[in-house]
Amino acid sequence: MSLIDTVFAAIPAPLLADWGYNFTYVKQTASTYNSTTGSLSNTNTNVTVRGVITQANPEEFEGFYQTNDLKIIIGNAELGNYYPNIRDTIQYTEAGTTRTARIINVKTYRGDSPIMHVLLARPQ
Repeated sequence: MSLIDTVFAAIPAPLLADWGYNFTYVKQTASTYNSTTGSLSNTNTNVTVRGVITQANPEEFEGFYQTNDLKIIIGNAELGNYYPNIRDTIQYTEAGTTRTARIINVKTYRGDSPIMHVLLARPQ
């Protein structure tokens, strides 16, 4: 375990417990291709996570964003050693309606293990 893990790993959980809110992280765990029909079916795992959703800034993501993109911060306790990827999605509530956002960029702050993930997600 690196020093950054021992010093910073415990910080995100209490902050997100106070300032974050619950939403659903949808992990795409497996894909199956049916060669007869040509269809692709996905197996997903839903995980309730606590995080913060804010507006994305162009300087944070090297200009690779649209004005309606979201910046989502998730700590290490929420996903454990799982690393988010662009096949996954987020389901969150906005104005009483459940919305889905596709992850388009992931920044993970880590030592030997993840400490915090910053996601750029695009509402669908």
